[in-house]
Amino acid sequence: MDGPAFACTPLQERFWAQQHARGPQGLNVAMRWQVNGTLSHTAAEGALQALVRRHEVLRTSFREVDGKLAQIVWPACAVKLNEIDLTVLPPGEREKHAEEIARAEALEPIDLEKPPLLRAALLRLASGRSVLLLTLHSMIADGWSTGLIVREFSAAAHEIEAGRLPDLTEPELQFVDYTLWEKELLSSSDLDEARAFWKRKLQGVVGTVVPPDHQVTPGAEAPSHLASLLLPTELGQVVEGRARRHNVTLFNLAAAALALMLHRVTGEAEIVFGSQVANREEPAAADLIGPTVNSVTFRLPVDDRSTLHAFVAAAAESIQEALRHERLPFEIAETFSAGRDGKPLHSVNLVLHRSYSGTTETEGGSAGRFSLISLPSYSSGPQWPLNFFMIGRDEGWRLSCEADASLYDQATATALLGIWRTCLEALATAPDGPIADCASVQAIALPRTSPPPLARPAVVPGGPIPMREPERQIVRFHENGSLTPIVVLNNRSIYYQLARHLGEDRPLTDILMYHQGQQPNLGDRTFEDFGDYAVRLIRHVQPHGPYILGGHCVYGVLAFEAARQLRRMGEKVSLVALFDSWAPGYREDMSRFDRALRNQQLRLHHYKDRLAQFRRGEVSLNDIVRKPLLYRLGMLPKEDGPERPELPGEWFDSYIYDSVTRFRPAPYEGDVVLFRTKDPLRGRLFDERMGWGPLVTGRLTKIDIDSGHFDMFRERPAAEIAAFLRTQ
Repeated sequence: MDGPAFACTPLQERFWAQQHARGPQGLNVAMRWQVNGTLSHTAAEGALQALVRRHEVLRTSFREVDGKLAQIVWPACAVKLNEIDLTVLPPGEREKHAEEIARAEALEPIDLEKPPLLRAALLRLASGRSVLLLTLHSMIADGWSTGLIVREFSAAAHEIEAGRLPDLTEPELQFVDYTLWEKELLSSSDLDEARAFWKRKLQGVVGTVVPPDHQVTPGAEAPSHLASLLLPTELGQVVEGRARRHNVTLFNLAAAALALMLHRVTGEAEIVFGSQVANREEPAAADLIGPTVNSVTFRLPVDDRSTLHAFVAAAAESIQEALRHERLPFEIAETFSAGRDGKPLHSVNLVLHRSYSGTTETEGGSAGRFSLISLPSYSSGPQWPLNFFMIGRDEGWRLSCEADASLYDQATATALLGIWRTCLEALATAPDGPIADCASVQAIALPRTSPPPLARPAVVPGGPIPMREPERQIVRFHENGSLTPIVVLNNRSIYYQLARHLGEDRPLTDILMYHQGQQPNLGDRTFEDFGDYAVRLIRHVQPHGPYILGGHCVYGVLAFEAARQLRRMGEKVSLVALFDSWAPGYREDMSRFDRALRNQQLRLHHYKDRLAQFRRGEVSLNDIVRKPLLYRLGMLPKEDGPERPELPGEWFDSYIYDSVTRFRPAPYEGDVVLFRTKDPLRGRLFDERMGWGPLVTGRLTKIDIDSGHFDMFRERPAAEIAAFLRTQ
């Protein structure tokens, strides 16, 4: 029979919701130890049973009671140790099978309604050598708990091996006591200062996102990619010495290096990421098994003009300020970050600690028949898109990057890890001076993500389009206006009249999409690559939303794709303005018959325009009838005379027009306004909404403008457009 029901902590409630919303990914705490010496099945299983008997949380299950999540503490609960004899296999195959079993154990879901929420396995590899696996759910244990568990397990197993009873006395504090204490704390005024701090600190904040390699692909072959490297002993000592000399913690230094890395690969001037604290300031909580861990948000500005030492000091001060208010549960604090459109506040996470348990230093010298040595554990999947670890082990500091495999490739995880190491080494060893003058930092460029603003990378076929002197491509109007800024993308148009009619309270930025002094070969780029380039230029102008984006003709489609990417990064896009832009795929995906009929109607329309020019005396009948026919038949040579000079940026237009023919975007959930001129034809093959209906699942507004396609930003039509945009 089950036992009494108790309330849960906000952390447990979040884990419960997470498991039911997206599955158990990342919620298993998997531990692995090498067992040297003799550990019998009886002693190991007896030690586990002693742990379960002493600690209520290890015999706790969860279910909803009267609509609320409750933890059910069972009076007794049997735990089984699964023993697997791998000595029957050839010696060369045992380690491989042990690794496969450990990986599977880490990933296997745990039923939250059936205690115990743990499982254990003992893998026999040889005489005197085994591997112990223990997997618990995050609802009942955290990283600190694992250190307590291994110490108690080791002590209990040694007692049993020696023929004595293990310690079965209950600890002073059980986890349900902690839960009740936290409930009382949250209902008191003790955390009012922390609430005020986080409300002020997180207002409008959006987590930093490294642009993913691809959109989410359900059913990825692996839940995550993991890259790891070991810092050379000398470098590890230098890093620790640098922290001591400048009176900052090692965590401060590692976090500053992570912020610098994220700044270089995203171009963002403010970096936002998360980390965890043990949350065990109360002395009684030091020996408590259970999930007390809390997440904390760090918001670190990065300015290339700052010196390395000043940057580390400022980062450390900001981190310490956040840690002074770490007690407020993250589940409450994150509600103060408005305008994220459901995006996670922590898309990047950092973990730093020395190994909680079982290193050779702490366990290898234990007296008795066996010793436990901690082994790297397998992940049960990522809780965050990117999770960075710095773990102190006997062999030195190990850096790791775990990346969500549905978003990032293995190569990206490896590259990000290497860049983090580079930034850490620079902060520890480079002479003090502006970040902009640090050669190793400025040389950073991550494939497929934003090149750093000060870098001058060569154009790599198929890679990201580099930014060169972006300020030369930007024209700003009404910079001090208080309304939501408008950013428009263009090739040659200047939106002066539109800016004038919008008024001085509405900032407008006109971005020329090509660099006037550079004409690289961009033939391998997809339209999404051009969208990524547009996003980086937009974020150079305005690091965070809300945004109003717009573009004329095909550059409206580019603004639409930039909006999609920005929203995927967690930014708010209030509106996309399309100025006479046909939806991608609308014409290309027509049947052959409809395309031919549509082209025929366009030619007829063009002929009528030329005929009107003839009637106005602007061209001769010979120009509109005889010459075009003879040219098509090859019977009329090319006329002498000067050729039409190529317009500025026309080379860039050709790449955009070529790539958009293959672009088929997913539906967009935001609001879009389409300004349609008189030039596009009407009828079955000329959709009134220019094909955007199926691509916009938000609000789509169409406004007819009394002008031609190339005249819509002259005085009168610009005033019509501005009249609508002023209301946004």
